[in-house]
Amino acid sequence: MLFELLTAKYPGMRLWLTQRLCALSMALGLLLFWLRVCWLAPADYAGWVAVFSPWWWRLLSLWFFICMLMHAWLGVRDVLRDYVPNLRCRYVLQWLVNLAVLGNALAILWILFGMK
Repeated sequence: MLFELLTAKYPGMRLWLTQRLCALSMALGLLLFWLRVCWLAPADYAGWVAVFSPWWWRLLSLWFFICMLMHAWLGVRDVLRDYVPNLRCRYVLQWLVNLAVLGNALAILWILFGMK
């Protein structure tokens, strides 16, 4: 039954499931972040650098932000499809959203891995 819903016959189900799995992943990531901050209790800049210094934590943070961007992109895409009937206007708005998501992804990569 589940595999039938995820086929090309029902393309919206894959997107719906992707958005829900992203939300679940973000909830788990926030829980882990909260536990880590409570454990390390950073009080200054050096403490926050220590929170994000391990490579595995930066990868988990990257996964969180990828899920957040995908979740937001899917949500805005659905809102634009539902409430913007003009195809040209919807295309321009979706292009701007795509540009914003790409810009945010590049900024996140630079913050997590580029800064020293």
